[in-house]
Amino acid sequence: MGLLLTMSGCASSAPNASGSRTAAVVATTGMVGDLVQFLTPPDLGRVAVLIRPGVDPHLYRATRADLLKVFDARLVFYSGLHLEGRMDALFERANRPGRPSLPVTSQIPHEELIFPDDGFDRPDPHVWMDVGLWRSTVPVMVGGLSQAFPQFQTHFAERAQVLEPLLDRLNSAVGEAMASIPEKQRLLITSHDAFAYFSRMYKIPVESIQGVTTDSEPGVADIDRIVSLICDRQLPAIFTESSVNDRGLRAVTEGVRARGHRVELVGPLYTDALGEPGTAAGTYLGMMVANARLIASTLGGSTTPLDALETDMMPEKNHVTTARSVTTRTAGV
Repeated sequence: MGLLLTMSGCASSAPNASGSRTAAVVATTGMVGDLVQFLTPPDLGRVAVLIRPGVDPHLYRATRADLLKVFDARLVFYSGLHLEGRMDALFERANRPGRPSLPVTSQIPHEELIFPDDGFDRPDPHVWMDVGLWRSTVPVMVGGLSQAFPQFQTHFAERAQVLEPLLDRLNSAVGEAMASIPEKQRLLITSHDAFAYFSRMYKIPVESIQGVTTDSEPGVADIDRIVSLICDRQLPAIFTESSVNDRGLRAVTEGVRARGHRVELVGPLYTDALGEPGTAAGTYLGMMVANARLIASTLGGSTTPLDALETDMMPEKNHVTTARSVTTRTAGV
């Protein structure tokens, strides 16, 4: 906090966009950064993403390099709803006139948020798992970008007109794939409770051995409950997550085996982070398609709606930048 306060008083007056040593726009997660990058023109430069693929944003602590990026940026986008809970103070301090830090979820209606029964009275932050709900962050991104860089206002609006229909099609394709899973096997079991919005939107029940955040270990009672569910439903598989330790799920598979049943440990699903740049899950569109494809194919559903979506999205090109690399993408978003 001392470093944070010091930096807030001596933030760099680095050159703008194309000539600066740091990015003009910073995003916390890949899910945010990928959509922001889709909207920005090449002249604006890269969008720097702080949290790398495979890293859990619930537990992430900002580094000194992160602080420099945030305080040098013209504009910072973060998910909000306490997803990046350990960086909330940083964004509050970095939010200055002319250099705002904006939570992209700020315009989601309160009644659309899910509040877990965990005693903390905080909304579940995993809203990107419902593509239709995540689409509502696009106007916030366009508004923030247009105010910070008015010379590109027309470009931002035009790119949004391309992006929003892509998200609508993605939303429909994921829903069709989930609906194709036989009812008896339509139960998704994961490491932590990141799929509540996915469950509500795409009508697939979800159970997990951890809560909304990952800063606690699952208990014996949690594991026993999941073991019983698997055995009762004769489920074929449970799913690991790319940014969450699978130790608890391995305990579940052992418990199931002890009861004479076998369940496969499948994954990973991408929940709190995108996949590595250049992989199928390295963009938001790719992440959601990869998740839906793995769930549907494993639980006996059809991937045909997702196949058609991927084929049609190939001509739409987009370059995505993380803090570590620049990758040219051809799979939509």
